[in-house]
Amino acid sequence: MRRCSVITTGTIETDHIAALEGLQGPVTVDRRCADLAELTAAAESMRADAALIIGSTTALTASLIERLRTAGLRVVAISDLAEERQRLAGLGIAVHADEVEVTRLAETLMGAPAPPTPPEQDSPETGSRSFAEVIAAYSRSSEPTPGGFPAEHDGAEDTAAHESPDLLSGEAAEALWVDDLAGTGEIPDAGPASEDLAENLTECPDGETAEDPEEAGAALTPQEGITVVWGAHGSPGRTTVAVNMAAELAGAGHRVLLIDADTTASGVVTHLGLLEESAGLAQACRQADLGRLDAARLRRASTVAEIRGSRVHLLTGLPRASRWPELRSRALREVLQLARNDYPYVIVDVSASLEQDEELTYDTAAPQRHAATVCALQEADRVLALGACDPVGFPRLVKSLEDIRHDVPEAPAAEVVITKLRRGVVGRSPQEQLRSTWQRFGPGGGEPVFLPWDAEACDAALLKGQTLAEAAPDSEIRRRIAAVAGVDVRTRRRRRLSLRKRESALG
Repeated sequence: MRRCSVITTGTIETDHIAALEGLQGPVTVDRRCADLAELTAAAESMRADAALIIGSTTALTASLIERLRTAGLRVVAISDLAEERQRLAGLGIAVHADEVEVTRLAETLMGAPAPPTPPEQDSPETGSRSFAEVIAAYSRSSEPTPGGFPAEHDGAEDTAAHESPDLLSGEAAEALWVDDLAGTGEIPDAGPASEDLAENLTECPDGETAEDPEEAGAALTPQEGITVVWGAHGSPGRTTVAVNMAAELAGAGHRVLLIDADTTASGVVTHLGLLEESAGLAQACRQADLGRLDAARLRRASTVAEIRGSRVHLLTGLPRASRWPELRSRALREVLQLARNDYPYVIVDVSASLEQDEELTYDTAAPQRHAATVCALQEADRVLALGACDPVGFPRLVKSLEDIRHDVPEAPAAEVVITKLRRGVVGRSPQEQLRSTWQRFGPGGGEPVFLPWDAEACDAALLKGQTLAEAAPDSEIRRRIAAVAGVDVRTRRRRRLSLRKRESALG
């Protein structure tokens, strides 16, 4: 029978190690470690078959389990707490109670499946907090713990303050979510999606025109799932596009979750006028890493902001770039997958970098600085690749598209959006020139979509902490971003213009 080498840490009342050694079978304990850190180091430096964690399991997270499995170990845990056994079983590892028979434990270490863990009984304290206590809990700012993660508050995390009383969070947001469900499915689809969004855009800047969707009669339909707004380095407008896409989808009656996963320079809270940041995404990732994330905790980690009577759910980003290790790939993937199941539309704002070479400077597995961007692109159903139209931004966009195909082959084909379109840096007929250049030097695929340069509208929105629908509802850039989101705002715009003409005619 093949020998099974085990490394272990921790102890409870029962001496499981002495019992395993007393069997004198194929299971042998080759190393006893002082803590999980030593066990992890031993797993990556020696050949072992299984890791046995006894009692001290509170620090055992999904990321650590994945690291041990990557080293080729089966992970088995023993806990005398029913709640902890339920959590560990949810993370997908074999778990036993303290009174487990030694032969059964030996079989599990050798690869036999552990018996199913009975479901945890609902705690009588669940949902027992008053509304005032919830608000008090959310009024405190989130601080990271010495281990690099924010402190845990039983799944209800701190949220940001907003100038408007319409901003809600926590269990109050969950109550509003119930209201949102009443409206789902009430708004019919606009019709079949257009094959080329570039043909649905009107009036390019500086007098250049494109085909008018009102004349063509094209209909727009939003694409469900996860949409990742990515792009080249610089400031091509990733956050502006992500925030306003979410606002337009919410304004059309859809349930939307906006996620700020930019670990380099998050800025969604500024665009929405939030006064403080709470790192809601980090809170959700922490719950996912502990195996406790569910739809209710995801909603409690989010913030709800009202925009022109519609609600946008938001997982705020990191207030400091140095906290990037909190968005671990394994945990973020679970957050995104749960968000896809809970929200029809998920918009994710990410940074530009895709580098994954940190392991070159480490002897062991290293944390990836840009794992959040890579993970979001891998989970995306739709990717928007943004780049500015100027002589610096356009070549960056072309090179970035080559990088994403090489570094993240799992990502879907990117839809190209060229922003800040203007004559000043391109010359006459900027759209036609860029389209021709794209056909010559671009990687192929569909035609790019163009967003005009409208500094006045964007500045007004940023100054007021509003979306373009609030600060500049009649602007062309608002219409273009809405078209990219699959939302048609022409009818409302035409009605406003008709009303103004009538008012002018009446004097």
